[in-house]
This record gives sequence, C-alpha cells and structure tokens, in this order.
Amino acid sequence: MKRYILYGLIIVGIVCLIGGSWWLLAQPADGGHGPSFFISISIFLLVFAAISLRWMHETAAALLGAAAVWLVHYIGGTFFPTLHIINFDESMAFVDWNVIWLIMGMMIFMAMFSETGAINWIAFRIFRLAKGNAWLLVMSLVILTGVLSAFLNNVTAILLLVPLSIEIAQTVGVHPFAFVIPEVLASNIGGASTIIGDPPSTIVGSHLGLGFTEYLVNMAPIAILCMIPLLIIISFLYRREFAGAEEQFSPALVAQLEADSHITDFPLLRKSGLVGLLMMILFFTGDYFGGIPPSVVALSGAAILIAWVRPDIHRMLREVNWTTLIFFIGIFVIVGGLKATGVITWAARIIGDLAGNNIKMATVLMVWIPGVASGIVDNIPFTVASLPIADFLTSTISGAENMLLYWALILGADLGGNATILGSAPNIVAVGLLGQAGYRLSFGRFMRDGVPVTIATLLLATIWLLTRY
Repeated sequence: MKRYILYGLIIVGIVCLIGGSWWLLAQPADGGHGPSFFISISIFLLVFAAISLRWMHETAAALLGAAAVWLVHYIGGTFFPTLHIINFDESMAFVDWNVIWLIMGMMIFMAMFSETGAINWIAFRIFRLAKGNAWLLVMSLVILTGVLSAFLNNVTAILLLVPLSIEIAQTVGVHPFAFVIPEVLASNIGGASTIIGDPPSTIVGSHLGLGFTEYLVNMAPIAILCMIPLLIIISFLYRREFAGAEEQFSPALVAQLEADSHITDFPLLRKSGLVGLLMMILFFTGDYFGGIPPSVVALSGAAILIAWVRPDIHRMLREVNWTTLIFFIGIFVIVGGLKATGVITWAARIIGDLAGNNIKMATVLMVWIPGVASGIVDNIPFTVASLPIADFLTSTISGAENMLLYWALILGADLGGNATILGSAPNIVAVGLLGQAGYRLSFGRFMRDGVPVTIATLLLATIWLLTRY
C-alpha cells in the first residue's frame, strides 16, 4: 500500500509539473517569476522527496535531477525560451570543485595510509585508554572531531575519523550510527569556530577581509558553547545503547582488534606520515602562500605520495567513493539551477523584507532563515546568495556596524547544516563512508539526531548574539 501511495504522489507531482509548466508558458513575461523559476523548484522538490522518502538511491536521484535541469534547458528551451534554466558550462561554475577535489585527494591519501595498519593501531589504543566505555569513547571522538574540524576543515576531519569510529563501534558492540552521527554534527559546529573550518565561514570571512585571529575571537566561544548541548542530547538519545554496551561487548572482536593493531608497513607509514605532516602545515599556513585552496593541498599530497610509493593506481582509484562525488556534483547542478533562476536570491530577500529596521529582528532572521534553509539546500550557495542581504541590512540598520548580521549568517548556515543529510558536505561524506562499510543511513534516521541538535544550537546562538553584541 505504501508503495502505491508513493507512486501516486510521484505521478501527481509529475502531472502538476507538466501541467503547471504548460500553463506558465502561456503567461506574459512581465518581470515576474517565469516558468523556469517554478520548474527548477519542482525538480529540486522531487529530488528532495526521492531522497528523503527513499524512492531511489540519493546519487541516482541527484544525477536524474541534474539531467532534468539540462534537458529542460536545452530541449524545452529550444521551443520555449522561457524554459531556459542553466546550460552545462554555466552549471559547472556552480559546482564547488574545491570540495570535490579535496574529498578525492583525501580519499586517495587515506587509502594508502590505511594500508600501514596505523588506523587499527590507533583504534586499539583509544579503546584501551577508554577501557571500552562506549559513552567515554563517543564523547572523546566527538570533541576530537570538533577540534580537527576547526583547524583542518570539517570534511577532512570526517574522512579521518569515521572509518576509525566504525571500527571502534563494532568492537564495543554499539551501532556505528551512535559514533558517526554525533561526529558529523560536531564537525559542523567545530567548523564554525575558524575561518577555514567550514565553507560558509570561509565565504563570509573572505567577503569581509577578516584575519584568522579576528574570526577566531568572535566565533570560537559560541562554537565551544554549542558543543555542550550536542554532548547532552547525544548522551540522552543513545543512553540505552551506551548502557547496554557492556552486555554486547565482544571479547572476540577485542581480540581481533588487538591482533590487527600492528603496523604492517613501516616504510609506507614514514612516507605517508611525512606527506601528511606537510599537508597539515600547508592547511595551517596556506594564507601565506597566496591562499592555497585546501583542495590543492589534498591533491598535491595524494599525488606526491602516489609518485613516491608507486602503488597500484587502479586499485587506489577504486578506493575513491565515486558515488559520493557524483552525488555532490548532481546536487550542485540542481542548486545552481535554483540560483540561476533566482529562487535562492528570492528566498534570501525575504529576510530583508521581514527585518525592516529592527536590529534584533534582523539578527533572529539572519540566524533562523539560513538555519532552516541550510537543512534543505546546501549551505554554500545560500550563504553566497544571502551576503548581499547582510550587506544591505548592515548599511541601513542602526547598530549593525559591528558585523552582527554577518556572524548571525555564519552561525545560521553552519549550525543549520546539521538538520539533514543534504545540509553540508561532511554529512554526505559520512553517509558515503557508512555505505562503504555496509551501513545505510536514511534521511529520517539522520534527522532524528540532527534536528534537535540544530534547534538547540540555533537557540543558543541566537541568545549569544542578542546578549553579546
């Protein structure tokens, strides 16, 4: 029955899309929203529904959505110019290639590093330090994720820690979701604390010309505070799993973890360790070398290690999670269609219309509208679209000269990315890594943890901004 209801909803959606589009084609172009505006929204909503209701794999849905954008633009636009959405070349400009290449470079590097046995060695040492206490393990890894996300970036932190966390979770008898989801949420919170931690932070910080220290002083305190409700909520949501971990504790897996906790390739460990250290130094000091993008650092490290180690390149490339990368590209194209047809700009301007001249109202709106929107649309394009609104409100509202609205935008976009799988890059990367390990994380399952943490942290951020500035 459920399947037939879903099929019915799909048919209704398609009929409404086609019928509405043909009706709009007959309307005069009077400066309002044209057919492409509504079609781009319809495509996104259908893709969003397909992912959230699990009609199909998220990568298939994103790829189909991107194809729909192009087909409507080229074929429909040939007969009706009002159906032009975005062409192929223009859509590629909306793909955040820095994210794509960063993930690819880190996946290749981690594929080689994992062959040293160091990950299993680290997993066993952490396990012994925590004496197998599941709650202590999760809390330690969550805090570590937040710190790494601040000083590297949140995607890199997830790539480093999720495989390790899955290994530990299996050993202590707790489902990996109890480790991985909290780490993802911590990565988005920690990423807000520095200018290099999360793309929205980098976008706004670059727009304002902020230095690393100036940004850190303003954002690190609230990011640290937001870790507190995260730890409390996670402890509550997973209290039964943590309490029952001792009963499900597997001596056999502990023995297996200990047996596997040996360095198997010391020469490769030395080479990958040296390259990894150089990569970390460049991540920290990239601003001194013309602002090297993180993707360049990651790809350069991977390329140098490949040339030095000379592994089987075909086997190394098979370790890249192409499913995740294709999903990213498809989503970027779909969101690019929303941006090109004015949907995101239209949504962002609502903030300006509602705020008026009230600085407190403007602050609340600049936290919550990007916060809600970032759970639906990737936070990167919405941040870009919202910057002109923040500029306008800052220049027209009395009391906004201290950059309050920019801090609100950063917190709204970064913290709002925790609500759904689609909210930010680390979310998607973690889903892909879980999938590789044989665990399917659904849209609704992620929201169970993400939504309460998002609401709690956005409330805390709002109170902080209204009382601090």
